[in-house]
Amino acid sequence: MDPSLARAAAFINHLLSNPALNNLNPLKKEEQILQFLKTNAQSLVPTLSSPQFFPGQPWNQILRLLYTALVQETDKVLKPQLEEWIRQKISFSFVSKIQPHRIPEDPCRQQMWELVQRLLQKPEARKGLLGPVTAIANDFVGRYLEKSFDDRQYVHFELTKVQRLRLEIGDLKHMIHATLLLRPSIQLFSESGAGEGVESVLVQPQFAATALESMKAQLQIVPPELLRGGLYSNVSFEEDKQIDATARLAAIFSSRGKNFKPIARVDRGANTPDRSWFSITRRNYKHYGFDIKMLDEFYKIASESGW
Repeated sequence: MDPSLARAAAFINHLLSNPALNNLNPLKKEEQILQFLKTNAQSLVPTLSSPQFFPGQPWNQILRLLYTALVQETDKVLKPQLEEWIRQKISFSFVSKIQPHRIPEDPCRQQMWELVQRLLQKPEARKGLLGPVTAIANDFVGRYLEKSFDDRQYVHFELTKVQRLRLEIGDLKHMIHATLLLRPSIQLFSESGAGEGVESVLVQPQFAATALESMKAQLQIVPPELLRGGLYSNVSFEEDKQIDATARLAAIFSSRGKNFKPIARVDRGANTPDRSWFSITRRNYKHYGFDIKMLDEFYKIASESGW
């Protein structure tokens, strides 16, 4: 390893050892450390430009080295986790049930894994994976789908009657998990640096349509319905009322994952985390392009369940 990169890796591992990061997933740790480096640049420069670290190098160059080392350290944990999800934990049996012809699962998994590796190489797409990874790791989809199907209200109707998915809850959960992982692929069609630092950048339906045609050509085994869900989860429901329910759900749960903060307990009398988040998000649903009826249903579920 390059000596400078080795020193950068040592410094990054020192930051990663902070106990405050213990409960965070790898991408959240990466986000927190990047934020720390940028916020504390002025105080870090004297130390990091000293002979012990990177003598005489400008801050921008030091930051690039640290970012490279941070990505490498994150990927040591993140890549095996994502590969395990795609190859083992997410069942792709649903792909043949949403297509008129049988699709082999293993080649579909392989194309998904190759795509996710591409996403990890582009900073904007990598950043966009934080919400999906957190949502899948905490099983937001499974918890809310079970309650929605018990009540057989709006979400159940949109999935089964409007999108016409004839799937069991388990298959639906796996389909939405795959949709979540596809969501950041919209960034492959954006210029690098576009929307940097912005939590969520919505695209126009025409942009998503063009991206979909390109993705269908690149990933010929992954069902078009699945690709459409991932790409159109970046389109506002206010702009296109025909967006699939799976795409609308992926948009909501990705945003919930992005803003998720694990806490040990809720103070007496305080709002529970999900209820609080859905309450705030309902007031700003147009800004985020969410389906307000879905948010209303999930707010009710979170309130009744104490989530």
